[in-house]
Amino acid sequence: MALLSKQPEADPRPHQAAFREISSIAQWKLAGDVVLVPDPDNIDDVTRDDLTKISHWSDMTDADIPRLAVLTDSFFRFIDEGQDASVIAIWRDGAPLVRQIDGAPCEAVTDLVMDAITGEKALSEKWVGLPPLEAEIEKLAYQKGYSAGHRPKWLEREARRRLEELSVDPPSPANDNRTDDARLRELFGDGQMGVDQNTGKHFLANCKHDGKVGVAEIGPDGQPRFKAYATQPRPAIKATPFALRDPSSLPARDWLFARHYIRKFLTSTVGAGGGGKSAHSISEILAMVTGRPLLDPEGPLTKPLRVWYINAEDPQEEIDRRFHAAAKHFDVTPDQIADRLYTDSGRDQEFVIMRQEGRDLKVCQPLIDEMVSEIRRREIDVVIVDPLVSTHEVPENDNGAMQRVAKAWLEVSDRGNCCVEVIHHVVKNSGEVTADSARGGGALKDKTRGMRVINAMTREEADKAGLDTPDGYFRIDNGKVNLVASGRSEWRRFANVPLMNGSGLLDRGDEIGVVEAWRWPAAADAVAGVSEEALHAIKRKINGSDCRDNVQSSQWAGYKVAEALQMNMANPAEKKEVRRMLEAWKRQGHFTIEQRPDYKGVERPCLVPVFHTSSD
Repeated sequence: MALLSKQPEADPRPHQAAFREISSIAQWKLAGDVVLVPDPDNIDDVTRDDLTKISHWSDMTDADIPRLAVLTDSFFRFIDEGQDASVIAIWRDGAPLVRQIDGAPCEAVTDLVMDAITGEKALSEKWVGLPPLEAEIEKLAYQKGYSAGHRPKWLEREARRRLEELSVDPPSPANDNRTDDARLRELFGDGQMGVDQNTGKHFLANCKHDGKVGVAEIGPDGQPRFKAYATQPRPAIKATPFALRDPSSLPARDWLFARHYIRKFLTSTVGAGGGGKSAHSISEILAMVTGRPLLDPEGPLTKPLRVWYINAEDPQEEIDRRFHAAAKHFDVTPDQIADRLYTDSGRDQEFVIMRQEGRDLKVCQPLIDEMVSEIRRREIDVVIVDPLVSTHEVPENDNGAMQRVAKAWLEVSDRGNCCVEVIHHVVKNSGEVTADSARGGGALKDKTRGMRVINAMTREEADKAGLDTPDGYFRIDNGKVNLVASGRSEWRRFANVPLMNGSGLLDRGDEIGVVEAWRWPAAADAVAGVSEEALHAIKRKINGSDCRDNVQSSQWAGYKVAEALQMNMANPAEKKEVRRMLEAWKRQGHFTIEQRPDYKGVERPCLVPVFHTSSD
């Protein structure tokens, strides 16, 4: 009996092979993304929002094979037009169908795609084949979206810097008789070698370059090129054993300034619009770069820091006015600043770290990489971004989206070995500003190491301080810790500084608000931030308890104060603060001293609350 010949088994996953074929075309021919169209028989009215991007064959099923297509856009990479054009390529019965679906009509972009599919002309970037410097300038121009012929001088400087950093001459294909697969193995090491069925050229999949995984091949110009996967594989999770050692051997936290700015962390200052956030940051920046205690007149000199201030909204001229006004007010000289201060405007350079593309959120990784490179090159200690809202395009009421924005800036601080401080707004009508008042819910608060909140002085506080008006005064508190304002609040006020840049002798020109330190009058200083409600609660605790006036006594009234205000009496500084509070309240008539007998009948001085009003 003759054996039946074995029939070939059917491919159990035909969609896997289909995806890989389309992915190869997208990656090596059309410089695009693999997508699924809603209806493969009708793509005339399709837009980008109708497409579904897929990055792996597991994202589709066999039924989706006819829907596979390639989306190519950003044609400014290839020609001096079609910057906003999007072109879809789909194969019906093996024949390619090419349509432009978005952007200004441009026949050239569909011709380019069709030529690339048929092999008449490769779809390659404009800078391929140019000398290294010209090529780098063109790459930068594309990244910044500059039109043809518009090449600012700074592009050449930045291109030269990048080439110097690379300091690697591209290998020449001349006299190199090694096969493509041998060259790829030598350059990129491990990976899976394959052959493109359409071109017959070798490619090395799943290889690594600059810490990323991707595919490498020898390009049409004979040069090796590497393309990282859009989605990088996640390293395997592993548990790290903990080793207990001498605590003194642990590195101390690298605080940079004011116990708020800390290296490798994200920090934030939040407050209402026009409340002093930007002006306060400028005064702090001058204190950081000069090392002078500008906002703490009694404080010590500190190590000068290098600071990069990025105002994403105001023009450079306005930034200059504010810094010159602050420097004039604090008598800061050019020598004191030296080369430690950098300022940039979002109107001259783009600092958008996350974009909304259709239904997707996309982190602008090239921006992060460029910022990290510049921070390292300049040895920046602190980066201040003002305001956060102008550095992203995501809805601020989306807690998850805001968390990704914060994570992107945290990446900058970690990789740049610096502190990134973001200035942020609060929701409208938030009343007393707390950390929870910041836009984006708890997303930003959870990602920051330190968050400060700014609140304008109230009418009640102005009356306590003996001021005619609270205008121009505000306090700064730690928003992530349940602290009472009192002595631990930092108070500031605006000083009006004329620039004397007017057109005549009597015209003082622009007047700029500069933030300076302010202290409460001595009589009110200790209890400045304690509300009437808090004082009423303290009086109730002390009333009828025979609390002693003597700080040495275990029954001292100060312990009731600390309990009401959640203060730590084991801390000598806080215990001293409570003592100052009680002395101030006694001077103000809120408490009197009465002699009362103890359990032995000995008269002891006790603190007795005085209830002045009906509210007390």
